[in-house]
Amino acid sequence: VAVLCLMSVNVFAGPFSKFNYVLDNATDSQAQKYLDNLATDLGNVMTGGSFGASASLGLAGIDLNLKVNYNKVSNEIMKADGTSELYVPMLTAAVGLPYRIDVLAKYGYMQDANIYGAGLRYTVYEGKDLVIPAVSVHGMYTMLNAKEGDNKLDANNLGFGAVATFNLPVVTPYIGIGWDMTKVNPKSSDKQNLEGSSDCFGYYAGIAISAVIVNGNLGIGIYDGEVSYTFGLSLGF
Repeated sequence: VAVLCLMSVNVFAGPFSKFNYVLDNATDSQAQKYLDNLATDLGNVMTGGSFGASASLGLAGIDLNLKVNYNKVSNEIMKADGTSELYVPMLTAAVGLPYRIDVLAKYGYMQDANIYGAGLRYTVYEGKDLVIPAVSVHGMYTMLNAKEGDNKLDANNLGFGAVATFNLPVVTPYIGIGWDMTKVNPKSSDKQNLEGSSDCFGYYAGIAISAVIVNGNLGIGIYDGEVSYTFGLSLGF
């Protein structure tokens, strides 16, 4: 818990404070490139928390996770403010329904930016023993709303993924693959007629460590060639 609190301090870095400045001083073609690059980095941030051990729901079918996602960023808009990496706290939840369907939700926060997501997960195969994994697929829609002074933007992300979870004692490994599409809409600056977009594949792996109802989780992802990390605590009921 102490690690999560310390890491989340880095969120308050003002990553969008130069949004208007960068776009207003760029040509339309340059601004389009900047917005597309921003969409790629935000896609990595917004898909954070979507992947995990899908077979880890508790007896009552409820799983809560507090995660911190670490992401490197390379877009020109954030780099203009001196931001090269982000630590994004993310609260995720899964609620089991009949017929192997789970309802997914998440909330994340960056300075002056809120991230909301919701989706569904379906367990295609529940797995029979320790070497045959449970396989699930999911779809999630995520929105980001940012307002930092006069700098305003909205983003949305539509992501799909598949996860194989190996139900071993104590340690539960998982691997996954996903595809998503992200769009960024400026709500300020002189370039409100433009829209940034990006679609990327991601590859994910990690482990959930069980201790009664309190679990730890560690994950790594490769998204558009960039490595990101997720770690946190979960509570299953």
